[in-house]
Amino acid sequence: MKLIVSSGEFCRSVCEAAKRNSVSFFDIMRRSITNNDGENMKYAASGLLSVALNSFLLLGSNTAFAATQDTAPVWHSIAFGQSTDVNFATNVLPDKVGVNDVTINGKKLTVNDKVDLSAPITIESRGGKIANTHDGLTFFYTQLPANVNFTLQSDVTVDQFGPESDAKPNAQEGAGLLVRDILGVPRQEPLKEGYEEFPAASNMVMNAIMTQDKKSKTEVKMQLISRDGVTQPWGNTNAQITRASYQEKINLEQTPTFRLKLERTDDGFITSYAPKGSDQWVSKTVKGADLVTHQDKNHYYVGFFASRNAKITISNASLTTSPANTKPSAPFKAEVNAPLLQVASSPLSASETYPVQARVNYNGTIEVFQNGKSLGKPQKIRAGDYFSLTAKLTQPKSDFKLVYLPGEGEDKTAKETSFSVEKIKLADAKNLYVSPEGKADNNGSKNAPLDIKTAINALQAGGTLWLMDGDYSATVIPVSASGNANGIKTLMPAGKKAVFHGLQLNASYWKVKGVEITEKSFRIEGSYNQIERVLAHHCDNTGIQVSSSDSVGRPLWASHNLILNSESHSNQDPSKKDADGFAVKMRVGEGNVIRGAFSHDNVDDGFDLFNKIEDGPNGVVVIENSISVNNTSNGFKLGGEGQPVAHQVKNSIAIGNHMDGFSDNFNPGALQVTNNIALDNVRFNFIFRPSPYYGPEKQGIFKNNVSLRTQPGKYDDAVVGRVDASNYFIKNNRALNSQGKEITTANYKSVAVPAVFSRDEKGNLQLGDFLKKK
Repeated sequence: MKLIVSSGEFCRSVCEAAKRNSVSFFDIMRRSITNNDGENMKYAASGLLSVALNSFLLLGSNTAFAATQDTAPVWHSIAFGQSTDVNFATNVLPDKVGVNDVTINGKKLTVNDKVDLSAPITIESRGGKIANTHDGLTFFYTQLPANVNFTLQSDVTVDQFGPESDAKPNAQEGAGLLVRDILGVPRQEPLKEGYEEFPAASNMVMNAIMTQDKKSKTEVKMQLISRDGVTQPWGNTNAQITRASYQEKINLEQTPTFRLKLERTDDGFITSYAPKGSDQWVSKTVKGADLVTHQDKNHYYVGFFASRNAKITISNASLTTSPANTKPSAPFKAEVNAPLLQVASSPLSASETYPVQARVNYNGTIEVFQNGKSLGKPQKIRAGDYFSLTAKLTQPKSDFKLVYLPGEGEDKTAKETSFSVEKIKLADAKNLYVSPEGKADNNGSKNAPLDIKTAINALQAGGTLWLMDGDYSATVIPVSASGNANGIKTLMPAGKKAVFHGLQLNASYWKVKGVEITEKSFRIEGSYNQIERVLAHHCDNTGIQVSSSDSVGRPLWASHNLILNSESHSNQDPSKKDADGFAVKMRVGEGNVIRGAFSHDNVDDGFDLFNKIEDGPNGVVVIENSISVNNTSNGFKLGGEGQPVAHQVKNSIAIGNHMDGFSDNFNPGALQVTNNIALDNVRFNFIFRPSPYYGPEKQGIFKNNVSLRTQPGKYDDAVVGRVDASNYFIKNNRALNSQGKEITTANYKSVAVPAVFSRDEKGNLQLGDFLKKK
């Protein structure tokens, strides 16, 4: 097969192949995406697949459904994008799994059906998502040429909104009117074992019915949602989404039916809402009519959609078009992070010697002033590194000013920040005692403990904050309380049990040991921290999570954190889909490690390394000597949204998780999966999918992994990558290596899952005879 260099040529080639083999265009497209043939990978990598799919709608074949100015629009149904899989089951009732349907007069439409707007249309979605850079949708649409404007309007009845289970909405569901520049590839029906739908990105405008506050399924709002900056069908960094509410607090129990309108004009789009039977429109506009002709210059797609968990009925629908004289927009310019100067030194000090610390997100220079006097010439500072300069506190109060001059980025103007430092007297600034009843004016001794906030600010680098028994309210350790490489600060119990009802560690160079976290999560946004023997349970989101704000920039992402010999269990968020045991996800840098962790009975994943498209690839995370048991989703989820990261998971065990034991979760990177055991996970013990971008020789490296079942399972393991004979994966309910050699549960002293996983005096997990080879 020769490499085809244009989407039109590719499309014609695919049409010819479909006719020769008596299969549909979409079957050939699907094979091009999921096949490991090197040249087919070139199509996916170059972005031609989705473009060709959309070009096909114009060229036509025996399955064509084109629309032009000279013909009446023809309408079609399609479901595509992440989480539209026919087996997607998160917060979906058992009899609704796989429902992403458009029906007219009781008939479910297929991708090949051609219809009009004369009858009411029902759209029900039990999968998909509205994400920042991509969508998973059930879409009833028509194709229009780029040189026309349109007005699409209808009555919309919201038949049901949000999960049909007892879970709450989570703002990934929605419904309404939509225009986008390209379609995704239709979801696979029936589903190939081991396959899941990949992200489908586009530039678009929605007139969207969204949850009002994530608390109610009966109160919604109207939002204009627009996305720009998408250049690849699978998504890319720097794309931008804007969400603007324009009609709040619509009570679906009182007014389930209303009017919606979406218009394209010469210079933008208008979304509108009106009560049923009224012409009292409330509207919102967005500039840029050419937004929907970025990826396909000749056409765009407009219609009605539902996503995640929503069911709507469209009636009295109409589409009118008119010639367009589109005004060109300024080229899209991605937003960049503004220069940021973080002060990493405390407002309290019991010592005359005071370290002035800071870090920045762009290379530049920094100058320090004390009481109006410069402490030296500006010094170079590298993005992400800690700057430190020693000052002397000769007065009860000292005023500092830091002047940061970025040497790169768009904004190179000087940034200033000022703060004051108060000298205080303490019994021992390196050993401070704290109690829930402590007071700010105590001296921090065991007999006169401080309150937690004062103690955090007053602790010297290298010191220990001793927690007396009791319950502590949600607590933040701010960036300004950071230690340093030569002086780690420690937080640990003085007695038997110190419980935090939420803990946020924004600082760096801390050791948090032996505490308990409940109700609210333990969130780590700093770097060079060590979390040891911490227990998190019954939190309203992930138990222990490392992540970063989206406003700080990659140099300040949380990095080099160690989570050691800790446990997280029974965590559940209101929507019952996002609370993991441990997570290192959403903007994390290099060097983060989870070792000796035990995660069980959480409502989502045991260990989650999810990665958003818009952030770009996270840093490599290492998980080792850890156990994941009975979590509602996956045991070890090693990525997300097609971002290639070479995460490592070693010497770990996944048992009885309700989806998969070890999953790439759309990470096509060179994962290292070594010395792991998966036992009786409900779906796949191991699932590592073929990359749509390149062949298995660039994917994961698998060594000494074993897949076991005590009872036959539904699925064989699905592992694509560099797999040698040291691995034993399930095939036809037998654990075989590449040479056909079998291993069974009889090769182990015990496969009975212990009621309790104990630890030795150092905190290391003890397995006894469980999964020990005979």
